[in-house]
Amino acid sequence: MIAAAAWVVARRAAEGAIYDQGERRLASATELGAGQLRASRGLPLDSVARALALATGYRVSVFDGESALLADSDLGPAAADTLSDRSGRSEVRGALLRAAGSSRRTSLMDGQRYLFAATRLYREGEPVVIRFGDPVGPMRAAAARVAHLVGAGVLAGGLVFLVLAHRAAGSVTRPLGDVRRLLARLAAGRSPGSRVKLSGVTELARLASSANRVRAEVEEQVARVSRERDELAQLMDEVAEGLMALTSDARILRINPAAQQLLGVADVPPFAPVGSIVRDPVLRDLLEASVVRPQGRLEVTVGGRELEVRTKMGTGGGSVVLLVDVTEMRRLEAVRSDFVANASHELKTPLTVIRAAAETVMDEGLPPDLRRRFLASIEGNTVRLQRLVDDLLDLSRYESGEWRPARERVEIDRVARAAWREQEAAAGRRGVEFEIAGAGGAVGDEAAVYQIFRNLFENSLRYVPEGGGRIGVEIGSRGGHVVVAVKDNGAGIPAASLSRIFERFYRVDAARSRQEGGTGLGLAIVRHLVSSMGGEVRAESAWGAGTTITFSVPLHRGVVAGATSR
Repeated sequence: MIAAAAWVVARRAAEGAIYDQGERRLASATELGAGQLRASRGLPLDSVARALALATGYRVSVFDGESALLADSDLGPAAADTLSDRSGRSEVRGALLRAAGSSRRTSLMDGQRYLFAATRLYREGEPVVIRFGDPVGPMRAAAARVAHLVGAGVLAGGLVFLVLAHRAAGSVTRPLGDVRRLLARLAAGRSPGSRVKLSGVTELARLASSANRVRAEVEEQVARVSRERDELAQLMDEVAEGLMALTSDARILRINPAAQQLLGVADVPPFAPVGSIVRDPVLRDLLEASVVRPQGRLEVTVGGRELEVRTKMGTGGGSVVLLVDVTEMRRLEAVRSDFVANASHELKTPLTVIRAAAETVMDEGLPPDLRRRFLASIEGNTVRLQRLVDDLLDLSRYESGEWRPARERVEIDRVARAAWREQEAAAGRRGVEFEIAGAGGAVGDEAAVYQIFRNLFENSLRYVPEGGGRIGVEIGSRGGHVVVAVKDNGAGIPAASLSRIFERFYRVDAARSRQEGGTGLGLAIVRHLVSSMGGEVRAESAWGAGTTITFSVPLHRGVVAGATSR
């Protein structure tokens, strides 16, 4: 009898506490839901109800001013047509009359018993009622479990309770109250607070111990879920590729900063439709279809970037989208393709000449003077072919990163003078004057600086006039760098070609460059050598007015550029 009474009392107490807490939470959620519904002008009511139900865990319904159902998160859009009975909705009628209403009753829609809370608001000028419902079944089951524990404890200590009833009353109600408050806090989703103190009664102590274990397990699970959520969010934010998670109706559930940058959007509201964020029609269609298509893949240009987009539909609805920036990869593929085509063309020309000349020389009846001319052509094109292969190998070594410049002191004027000595014989035949103005010490690779001067001198010698040509080197310093300018009074470079002269195989005058033995790679090599040593190179010229190639190398702090030598 005592155990049964205790079971009944405990169940009623637990149900009362859980119901009261549930009604307070339901009322708060209803007020917040009314604010969300009021702010969702233009969105379908079914989508708003489902989003609110997903966010709160409650059943959400919307009624018009005549208590007719407009939308329900559980029953879907067809519910408004099938459930026309408006009787029995006391909470809805109360909300229409007094702005708010609540009830505990059996739902006409699914036959389950609910706690209902409803609030009236005006949407687009018409009164509507939003109602949140929480099933009573789980609450009653929780209260029954508590009652079973209490009944078992009371039954086990029944004899002691009868003998010491006047002393045990306080020790029974106090732990039960603590347990009730603990369960109420857990049911409300709040922090469980401090541990329940153990009672002097053995069974109640066990009950309190069980409640404390439940409290510890809940705290551990919440901490684990929070930690996993934070780790997942951090992982998404740190990934270099763009990631998006979409809901089953193609709304943005999560987007990381990389995806925002790739799509060119600064701020994405929660649950924003993907069509309102993505402007590109091809990409928008792919993302909207990703929630119903198992997989998808596409390359699309967005904001000047080439993006590879991959989508995969989730097992529980929605989809995951991966965005990878492949702009640089596609550019390198194009550069490689152009390089292969240009190199093949440059190699084919001397090989064709060598083959034709060799076939002609094999003719036994060829006059000696023609034989010598063809042999000279073979020799010249062989040398050109060798230089072309050497330059290709050098350029490949520089671009692949195999070569690393030394960091040694380099006397720029001395290296320039040494490089010019290699060209003195050709310059003397053409009557070209040469001078060096200034001196300077730099930090770099002496062999690389020598090759830079040699390539620049060879280029200048091809285009300066005979008997009056001038090539000069001016050395100075600016901003922690030795600045070197190689000037000539040659034919100059047209403005349209000036920005391209450092490209591989680009020639302003292709016929003359090939005739002089140029490979079209000299200035490309210069650019790589200068940038590898931490400097910059640029060209200034005008057609018919000469050319100036200026490059810089980091300055050696122990030397100041300035003295003049010839």
